[in-house]
Amino acid sequence: MKTIIFAHPWHGSFNKAILDSVTGKYDEMKEKYMLIDLNKDGFNPVMTEEELALYSQGKSIDPLVEKYQEILKKTDELVLIFPIWWSSMPAILKGFFDKTMVKGFAYEDSKTGITGLLNNIKTAKIITTAGAPKFIMKILGFGLTMKMAVLGGIGIKKSKWIHFSVKVGNSDEKRKKFLEKVQKFVSN
Repeated sequence: MKTIIFAHPWHGSFNKAILDSVTGKYDEMKEKYMLIDLNKDGFNPVMTEEELALYSQGKSIDPLVEKYQEILKKTDELVLIFPIWWSSMPAILKGFFDKTMVKGFAYEDSKTGITGLLNNIKTAKIITTAGAPKFIMKILGFGLTMKMAVLGGIGIKKSKWIHFSVKVGNSDEKRKKFLEKVQKFVSN
């Protein structure tokens, strides 16, 4: 099953158009998928002292974390859709990784650092938007960090990334072409 994680608060955004493009393509292909809309779910990304005390035990007191973990156990492909703000993922998505990817569930300690445990997720597809072009995000190390450290750290060995540079004056035609690119990207 495919799982889409959407991290944008405004459903009038271009990110929402990307989400609609992805789900539309999956519906057309009759692909099974689950949607995790972090903002719509009301997910709290802040880790509390009580949650941190349970973290190394692989436990959580947040029922959404438990729900998300159950979904991830059944996932073979992950699709992440989010804007890049201040050269990073939005806080809600960072909190998702912080709180959901606990020891014993997403990774275990090893002699060389950590070993990912979510090997059922064979691929991840990352779709981002930002004011800066992709080459700037690469220079800043965003793609490498996301693919190698974040996703690689939890056991996802194969990931791909596409990006749309949101600029004032972008034409509807450019946005439409990117949405077509998104549909091809998720159908491969």
